[in-house]
Amino acid sequence: MLARSWRRWLLLLRKYQALLHHSQQRLQVGERRLTHVRQRLAAMEQECDRLQGEIGVQEQLAHAVGLDGAALGRQQLFDWLRKSAADRRRSQALRLELRRQQELCNECTYQVSEQHAHCLRLEQRRERYRTLLDGERKKVRLRQLEIEECEIEERVSWSK
Repeated sequence: MLARSWRRWLLLLRKYQALLHHSQQRLQVGERRLTHVRQRLAAMEQECDRLQGEIGVQEQLAHAVGLDGAALGRQQLFDWLRKSAADRRRSQALRLELRRQQELCNECTYQVSEQHAHCLRLEQRRERYRTLLDGERKKVRLRQLEIEECEIEERVSWSK
């Protein structure tokens, strides 16, 4: 009877240890994923900043190359119109790219928040398993102390 209860407790301890170990591994994987997603988000935000800077430069160039009442020949006028149309197309393409990049940033931000929530759940699970394991270890230690106490009492009673 005593050996069975010990085996049961030891099996339970091993199961809790395995659960704790597995939950720690899953938490580490989750934290690595979170770090990876955060790095991707930082790179995307940096790309958005770069695109916004490029758009600003394009707009400054468009405003700087105005006619300012200058008398132009026909060929010069067509050249200016062609260049300004190319600048507008480039600026439009940059805005589209910026919009696409911002959407990707929003998706990545959502992924970061989801992964963070997942890591918190994994952390709570790990703590729950750690608490269970500590409780079972405490029970085993108390049981061992009780057994030792009983053995000491038996020895004392035999010696009398």
